[in-house]
Amino acid sequence: MAKTYTELEAWAIFVGALIIGVVLTSLFWAFITTPENVKKIEKEIKSANETFNVEKPSDFITFCNKVEGISNWDNAGFRQCVVKDTSEKNLIVMNLLCKKFNLTLSYGSFGVKCEGQI
Repeated sequence: MAKTYTELEAWAIFVGALIIGVVLTSLFWAFITTPENVKKIEKEIKSANETFNVEKPSDFITFCNKVEGISNWDNAGFRQCVVKDTSEKNLIVMNLLCKKFNLTLSYGSFGVKCEGQI
C-alpha cells in the first residue's frame, strides 16, 4: 500500500533533498577545484626540491641504528651518533663508526659519541 504524505511532509522532503543536494554539490566542487595559490605553492616546493637535492645519509643512519644510537645530521655534512652506554663493546663499535666516516670519538657521562663534519 502506497504511503500518502501531507502537504507539509512533502515540502519538508523537498527542502531536505534540496539542502542535501546543495551540500553534496558544494563538497564535490571543493574537492575538484584547487585555488591558484595552492598550485603555485606546490610548483615552488617541487622546484625547490629539484634544486637542493636533499639526501639522507642512509648508511650513517643505518649504522647508528644498528648500535642502538641516536643519530643527528644536517645538510652541511655534520654527523653525530650518540650511544648512552659506555661499555667496552660500544667503545669498539663506535671507534669503527668514527673511522669509517672520519669522525671524532669522545666518551663521558653522556655516553659514547662520534661526531664531526664529513
